[in-house]
Amino acid sequence: MPRKSQRTPAGPDREPTSRGASARDARKAWLSRLKEDAVRQLPPPASAAVRAKLRADVEHALRHHAPDDPAPEVQDILATLLEEACQQLNEAEHQAQRTERKLELVTLARWALATVLNRCPAHLVGDLGSNKRADTTQAIWADLRPILDKALTGAESGDDVRQHVEAHVAKWRSEHDRWWHPRPPSPQQLVKGIHKAKTVVEAVNNTPEFRQLADTVIQAVQTKLRQRRQTKEPPASPS
Repeated sequence: MPRKSQRTPAGPDREPTSRGASARDARKAWLSRLKEDAVRQLPPPASAAVRAKLRADVEHALRHHAPDDPAPEVQDILATLLEEACQQLNEAEHQAQRTERKLELVTLARWALATVLNRCPAHLVGDLGSNKRADTTQAIWADLRPILDKALTGAESGDDVRQHVEAHVAKWRSEHDRWWHPRPPSPQQLVKGIHKAKTVVEAVNNTPEFRQLADTVIQAVQTKLRQRRQTKEPPASPS
């Protein structure tokens, strides 16, 4: 006899599957509504990346929650995520403001450098408008700019920047203006110089020609000094 084909019964046996799909759809709609509610509370300047991140954070934080969970518990989670997102936005905005302010301070530092160099001796930095001044300014700025980029945060005042520039120029002067303040000779150089002077004096004393020449030079200098004093003295008044 032919076997009868078994048919899948319809009706009550399919209800669990339908209920499961319905529950998933309900949770998906519930989760989508919560994500959009959270995004709408972001400040208007929020970028698409910030909005997408908040949606992902909400979905991750509520992965073990369902529509029938207590509403206050869910709202606390959403409020925490929204607060963190707003803090990140504020920090990003402040960072952008500091970056813009830092560029302004760097520009101010360049003008301050020109003012500070105007107070430096011309033999060291060159005359205003000269090639030497331009080269000196460029060289100092090439050293100063990286220091400012590293030191400035954007929260400094104009006076703070001027102090940075003045301190840098003062250090530069101390390194490049040494010939104007010669170093004293070392003890070895001093002893060597004394020996040379002693040798010259002994040679003059022991050589009649040198001694006679030295006496002649001394007499000529003394005569010249007397003549100068006489020309400066006022004439005697008649009695």
